[in-house]
Amino acid sequence: MAVLPLCAAAQGTSDRGQLSPRIYPAFGVHYGTPLRLSAVVGIIVDLDANSRDGLLVVAEPGREGFGYSVGYLRMVGRYGSGYSVRATVLRTSDRPWEANADATYAGAELHWMIILGAGGRAGLFRRVGGTAGPHDTLGTLGISLGI
Repeated sequence: MAVLPLCAAAQGTSDRGQLSPRIYPAFGVHYGTPLRLSAVVGIIVDLDANSRDGLLVVAEPGREGFGYSVGYLRMVGRYGSGYSVRATVLRTSDRPWEANADATYAGAELHWMIILGAGGRAGLFRRVGGTAGPHDTLGTLGISLGI
């Protein structure tokens, strides 16, 4: 749903080489490890209206921590389908799923949207700060609606 503006083609220029940056809101809801339930809010920077890709910057406050991501977004098809590849930093609170409590992780995520922004995501992270424990390397999985 949040990425549908990238799919809309309003009256535009026919010059494919002309850059026309546009900024759109990005939002969504995620459920999975380690933050449990989280909201996502940020922006999509669409650099060229003739292509269907752009830059993504989001913040993700969650029930058991928060995260920040920067990445590349690519839409495919007409119905809110696409994917994003993100560099992400996560900070956990006291009861995260399958992660060390009060720790900071850095890593990468792949987020895919099957239809209308619904899909999932997976990531691989390494603890870079905070409390050491059994989960110094972290694999994440989750379901998502929106970005």
